[in-house]
Amino acid sequence: MNIATVTLSCRRVFVLLSAFSLLLATSCTLRETRQEGAPNVEPRFNVRVVEQASLGTLDVLNLRTPADVDLPRRNQLIEGYVNKSLPLKMRMQINAYNPNLEPTSVTGLDYVVLVDGKELGAGRMPLALELPPRDSVRVPFSFELNTYKILGNDALPALRNFALGFGDLRRQRVVLRLRPLLRNGRGRLSTLIRHLPVPIASSKARAGKAHVAATTVEANSRVKPSKQPL
Repeated sequence: MNIATVTLSCRRVFVLLSAFSLLLATSCTLRETRQEGAPNVEPRFNVRVVEQASLGTLDVLNLRTPADVDLPRRNQLIEGYVNKSLPLKMRMQINAYNPNLEPTSVTGLDYVVLVDGKELGAGRMPLALELPPRDSVRVPFSFELNTYKILGNDALPALRNFALGFGDLRRQRVVLRLRPLLRNGRGRLSTLIRHLPVPIASSKARAGKAHVAATTVEANSRVKPSKQPL
C-alpha cells in the first residue's frame, strides 16, 4: 500500500512538473510573439516647409492674392486647363518623429493627397529611413498630380483663385494622408492601419525659408530613397 501511494504521488508530482514546464514554455513563446508582433507607436509626421509648388508651367509658390495672378500668369493657367493638363507639383520637407524607445525602420510611405477636401490622387514613395529612438528626421517629400479632374469642365472663371495659397502653410489647402510601411526587428514588413492626415501647415511656419537649406542637407544625409520599388 505504501509503495503504491509513493508511486502515485511521484506520478502526480511528475504530471504537475510537466504541466508547469509546458505553461512556462508557452508563456515565454507568447511573450516573444507579442514582442515581435506588437506594433510600435506609429511615427508622427508634420510638414515643416513647402519648397516648391507649381500648377502646370506656372510657379504658384508665392501667389497669395488675386492681384498676384496677372494676365500672363492667368494665360498659363488657361492653356493647361484647356488641354486638360494642369498638374500640381509640390516639393516639401516633412518632419518624421519616432516616439519609441527603439529605432524604427520605414521602407516607404503610402499617401493620399487631398486639395480643398477633394481627393486628388494617391501613390507610394519608397524610402530607406531609420528613425532613431525619441528623435526626428527630415524627409523630402514630393508629388505631381493632375488637378483637372477635381476642377471639372466649368472652372475657367475660378482658375485665378484656385492658384492661390499652395505655398501658404496657414491655409491648409493640401492635406496628406500617410501610411508608413515599417520593418520590425526581425526584418518583416508591417503596415499601420490608420491613415494619418497631415495638413500642409505648421505651428512653426515662422521658421520658414531660413531652414530650407539646412533641412535639405540633413534630409539628404539621413534619408536614402530605395532603388527597388516596394
